[in-house]
Amino acid sequence: MTSQMPSSFELSGSLLKILAQHPSGLTVREIDQAVIKDLGISSELANQIRSGNRTEIQYRLAWCRTKAKKALLIDRTGPSSWKLVRNT
Repeated sequence: MTSQMPSSFELSGSLLKILAQHPSGLTVREIDQAVIKDLGISSELANQIRSGNRTEIQYRLAWCRTKAKKALLIDRTGPSSWKLVRNT
């Protein structure tokens, strides 16, 4: 388990990998949980609060999703669901 906060690069890579494994998409909560598991983030680090009820990991993953959306790599499938964009 990692005891240091993963870099934006690591979080983004894991996010894209997870979404590639789920072509129909995942909810934000499912993405967050899958990335935490994929990167072996400790529960202590995963539960570190940034502000209010939002954890630092949730905050950083939200930015990763925003950047990936702007790069046209992912898109929303609903209010809190995302999927990888497939170029066919």
